Amino acid sequence: MPGDSKEKSDILEKLRLSIIENGFVRFTLGKYRGKEEELENLYVEPVMIQDEVMYSFRYKYKTKDIFKNHDFEISKGIIDDHLGKDFLYGALYTTSNDTIIEYNKKREPRMYSRKPTFTRVQITGQNKIKPRFISNRSKYMELLGITNHKGEVKNDKYYKFRQIDKFIEIVDSLFRDSHIESKENISIIDFGSGKSYLTFAIYDYFRNKLDKDVTVTGIELRNELVELSNKIAEDCGFEGLTFTSGTITSYPAEKADIVVALHACDTATDDAIAKAIESEAEIIILAPCCQKYVRNRIKVPENLKSIFHHGIIEEHVSSFITDGLRALELESAGYKTKVFEFIAQEHTSKNIMITAVKTKADENVKMIKQMEIENIKSEFGLEDFYLDKIIT
Repeated sequence: MPGDSKEKSDILEKLRLSIIENGFVRFTLGKYRGKEEELENLYVEPVMIQDEVMYSFRYKYKTKDIFKNHDFEISKGIIDDHLGKDFLYGALYTTSNDTIIEYNKKREPRMYSRKPTFTRVQITGQNKIKPRFISNRSKYMELLGITNHKGEVKNDKYYKFRQIDKFIEIVDSLFRDSHIESKENISIIDFGSGKSYLTFAIYDYFRNKLDKDVTVTGIELRNELVELSNKIAEDCGFEGLTFTSGTITSYPAEKADIVVALHACDTATDDAIAKAIESEAEIIILAPCCQKYVRNRIKVPENLKSIFHHGIIEEHVSSFITDGLRALELESAGYKTKVFEFIAQEHTSKNIMITAVKTKADENVKMIKQMEIENIKSEFGLEDFYLDKIIT
């Protein structure tokens, strides 16, 4: 296609890398040769929107400016569509250098670099981009298929990279709000570690960023994933990271500082909560999914039946009741809890996270929470709640 070339691929790759490394300042498109009247330039800069870095597109016309905001993947696609086709000039400004690409009338490119115009990143409403909690240069990132051999995040793994970074940010905040912040020896259990992206990241963060003597155990039912994860841990020299085959209920309730259970299906999340409480965990991190237990037992109050004949509403309300009761059970057991959206809905529908940090036990609080639990169960005709039955 016109405008496609090695030079164009190179500057787009430099753009992607500069964003990952927090060095992106601006991308300017000029020498417009398209069909839209009065359009002259397009400027792309990072902006902060609701605590999330987005990219502002300023379309400069002769008599007006039009602004649009996009995430990275869409931004990269728009620049790719325009560069060398509608715009014959592109300039990537980073804190490392400026990279210029120019096209002649035949759409033949010439690319060159020069010293950086800008020495720091500026974002509207904030002086700098929020620092990453993980490094794309870590060896496990390549071995898990998130980055290539150069340490560059693969195009189809960018959102996974952001998800991992957001998870470690949450872990860090919970850790600093807990009683174990000053501990040098940290024990962590990850129930249902799966492909182990987050398991490796949490080990790497505590061991290499916080310099803690950490042991992390990943519990996974699928033997092939256990073997692969153990091989990668060995290749990375992560001596304190091990994986074992098993289920949540079969794993012995050993003392653990942090218990993680992400996307444990249906009552498996409850099993993880019970195991974490039994293990006297200081921090519990959950991302529930497939909450079927309550939905199969819920009895809709008469005054709400007119809206509950829509199955999707009953499904969502059942999930909210399930997670709300879980949070109350954790509060009853002496934890400070939060229930929130982990990542944006467009990336995954399984985005509710429950976190719990151990506080001082209070019998009055326990009594109040248990009363609230019973009231909710009564309101929705729940004769039992699975977590009630398994908490010792």
